[in-house]
Amino acid sequence: MSTVQGKSWTALALVHARWTLRTTWRNGEQILLLIGIPLAAYLAITRTELLTTATPPLIITTVMIILAAGFTSPAISLGFERRYGSFAFLGTTPLPRSAIVAGSLMAITISAVLALTVLVLVAVALGQLISGEIVGLMIATLFGLGSVVPWAFVLGGIARSETVLVLANGVFVVATLFGGVLVPASSLPYGALLSWLPTGAMVNVATDPNPGSVFVLIAWGVAGALIAVRSFRWR
Repeated sequence: MSTVQGKSWTALALVHARWTLRTTWRNGEQILLLIGIPLAAYLAITRTELLTTATPPLIITTVMIILAAGFTSPAISLGFERRYGSFAFLGTTPLPRSAIVAGSLMAITISAVLALTVLVLVAVALGQLISGEIVGLMIATLFGLGSVVPWAFVLGGIARSETVLVLANGVFVVATLFGGVLVPASSLPYGALLSWLPTGAMVNVATDPNPGSVFVLIAWGVAGALIAVRSFRWR
């Protein structure tokens, strides 16, 4: 394995992952996005009459966390890191660009796992967790993150930070409300189209894992990755 100034590429990627995790979990807005809003939605569905839906609440909030951790949060972070010149500064350090990307992906994955762990623990405490849901949720998490993370790099890597902030949060709200998450696809006039979008496909995979929905998520991930490679700007 190649080394840079005595440290392996893996060690450098882990350094960046730890730094990214610290900045994410020290930010109150990020914690609200990753845990606060999904947990509030879960409690509103399961403990009150404020929200009623035919989709299992754990699936709804899992998709919300995947979207928040895999798209909205990293897109905003990338946008502001570019604005403040963080990537330009990192270019003066021994960190190669590949290690920066790998460290960011590690941090995104760990953040999603941490948020989902909190959600599952709450579900267990409330006696709401059904063991049969776990497999579908794990598959949806794996392929769901893969489908949206590249698009965080697309948005965060080309737009101004203020634009990223508005669009990333807007996508989260619109996708949650009208993307087949909080409101089931069957209740929307365009519901049949939602199975071709990441949120609708994630709900389908979590509900009943099937190759078609997994393929949709893979296709979104591959398309996003190809665009990100060609469009991402470091400053």
